[in-house]
Amino acid sequence: MDNDTSQSTELYNSGESFFRELFVKCGEDPNRQGLLKTPHRVIQSFLELTQGYRQSAQEILNDALFDCDNDAPVYIQKIPFYSLCEHHLLPFFGHCDITYLPNKKVIGLSKIHRIIDMFARRLQIQERLTYQVANTLFELTQAQGVRVEMQAEHLCISMRGTHKINSTTFTSSCCGQPCPTRNPTNTDLWPTMVLQFHTKDFPISLGCFPKEFQEFTPVQIQVEVKFLTPPQGCKSDRIEDTICYDHLSQLLYACCFKKHFNLIEHCGYEAYSTLKKFFKLKSISHLLRLKLTKKLVHEDLQQSAFQIGDF
Repeated sequence: MDNDTSQSTELYNSGESFFRELFVKCGEDPNRQGLLKTPHRVIQSFLELTQGYRQSAQEILNDALFDCDNDAPVYIQKIPFYSLCEHHLLPFFGHCDITYLPNKKVIGLSKIHRIIDMFARRLQIQERLTYQVANTLFELTQAQGVRVEMQAEHLCISMRGTHKINSTTFTSSCCGQPCPTRNPTNTDLWPTMVLQFHTKDFPISLGCFPKEFQEFTPVQIQVEVKFLTPPQGCKSDRIEDTICYDHLSQLLYACCFKKHFNLIEHCGYEAYSTLKKFFKLKSISHLLRLKLTKKLVHEDLQQSAFQIGDF
């Protein structure tokens, strides 16, 4: 038996033993029909979901660079990706938009998809994933500029923790010259990195009258953070250097959920101040904007909004 085969057998044996014990701890019977082969399948699945560690960008490229005199921007949009959050090993998934300015060379389109998959099929955070794709494409193509934008939903927020926050996170990263964007709403955000997310409805007590203290108004909070300098989380594996979405959502949850505020402005200011203190503690140079939207019970009006921020 060669060394690789021996290590593979040991991996499956120890992994299956671990999962069987975990099932018992959860209160399950690892010997019932539905779970009997599950440990083996989980290991196979995990190895497939992390196969990016066993790939290289140069092997994927395989000389698929082609001469091209056209230096107009190239846009590739809505590229789906799936990855695993390194903090909880839960999936995050979404789509990726790429713009690059060719420098006498263009890359085969399928190679871009495969490079995204290579980095996504590792234990990741979204900020670093965005940076790695942008930096790799910039180095491989020697383009004048590369812009990568990613938008994703993180199940470590939706499925665990507070269970109340369902966010969509937006990140962007650029190398070289600034690239144009096909999304006009994002032109003012370049070339900084941006994080955006929306909460589900928070039940918040609003009003000055006694009866309003007992009622809850659904309020949604939209958060937008513009990083003036890239956070260390782009390049570091250390959890203390990253922006943890779950932590941000818990901060908002703790300062707003089922609390009473005389005005929605007071709620907005408290949420804003809480996040500002967090980023100051992390020494992250940023601009922050919050928009709070509440539903109204009125025959002619449906909702109102309050906005607070640095930009």
